[in-house]
Amino acid sequence: MTTFKQAIIDALEKKYEAQRSEAEANIKVYMEKPVGVGDHINIVETIDKEMQKISKANEMLEELANWR
Repeated sequence: MTTFKQAIIDALEKKYEAQRSEAEANIKVYMEKPVGVGDHINIVETIDKEMQKISKANEMLEELANWR
């Protein structure tokens, strides 16, 4: 049986993994199909923001491991 604590940790882990996956997918699109993202004038800045999201998600996953 899953405890409340485990359910919360599992949900947060999925959330952070999804955030990381979303940012990785965005970066892939920006790098491989820049024509499709014409509303992003500064592509380097946009990718930098996505990299920050990945870094933050990884940081949160590392911290979450301490609560297991």
